[in-house]
Amino acid sequence: MVSRGLGLVPIALFGRPLHGAERYRPFFIVGSGRCGSTLLRAMLEAHPELHVPPESRLAQAVRDFRRLSRLPWNVVLRIVLAQFEYGEVWESWDLTLGPVYRALDAAPPAARNLAAVVHAVYRAHADKHKPGSRRWGDKTPPATPALPRLQAVFPDLQVIHLLRDGRDVVQSFMRVSPAGIPHFARMWVEAVRVARAFGARHPRQYLEIRYEDFVRRPRETLERTAAFLDVPFDDRMLRHHELPLPLADVDRYPALRGARDPVYESSVGRWRTFFDPAQRAELERLLGATLATAGYESGL
Repeated sequence: MVSRGLGLVPIALFGRPLHGAERYRPFFIVGSGRCGSTLLRAMLEAHPELHVPPESRLAQAVRDFRRLSRLPWNVVLRIVLAQFEYGEVWESWDLTLGPVYRALDAAPPAARNLAAVVHAVYRAHADKHKPGSRRWGDKTPPATPALPRLQAVFPDLQVIHLLRDGRDVVQSFMRVSPAGIPHFARMWVEAVRVARAFGARHPRQYLEIRYEDFVRRPRETLERTAAFLDVPFDDRMLRHHELPLPLADVDRYPALRGARDPVYESSVGRWRTFFDPAQRAELERLLGATLATAGYESGL
């Protein structure tokens, strides 16, 4: 037993469940980073029924809950919610978690699970910034390796994998970061491996979008995406750049601001002129097998 105010709260003996009887159905936009996911998020945000907040530390919150769920419920809540509130981009959320904490703290024992906590956070953001939305999603590329753990929390989740030529991903990263080719190559390979493995196991919950097709045929891609998410197609998604969308993180970080522009194709194949012959050979060595599996042609 541990003290809580003037009372005592028992420590859970076996840990609390990741989800309960309520079956939430969030969607997750995943990928390697620099794959166009921010653009897709902006276009989906233009749909009146969908809401995708800024990136978060959701994967870390899942990790902490799994490790510490035996602690008193109010302590677990504080730890999990802290991962959101103390994250690097929390200021972009423009959300106070005090009311969320109090509502969850008062929940009956049967409703004390991680899925309910995460749903409450994302729903609170939707209620404040887009109250008419029906479904919430997440776009945090670094969480892609955590897909199996996220599915354990949300068994009915849907995954939209935005797949981009790894060579263009690496060159895009290198325009904004000093890390070298091997680092970004490993990130791309791992993201593709995890996302496609999920799709192989759960094909009905998985939609793969190729970035090159997305920017060349955005209407067709968005029609497929809307059908996958069970919402009607809305052509406002194609006019996202004309709308005052609540994209605080995009406005805050220069590397993301292109998501407010019209869709353009000029970023396809930039790797061909960005890298010298030695770098292209290194990319082929590091990425070649995965590129081939994903259907991309080799090209030194």
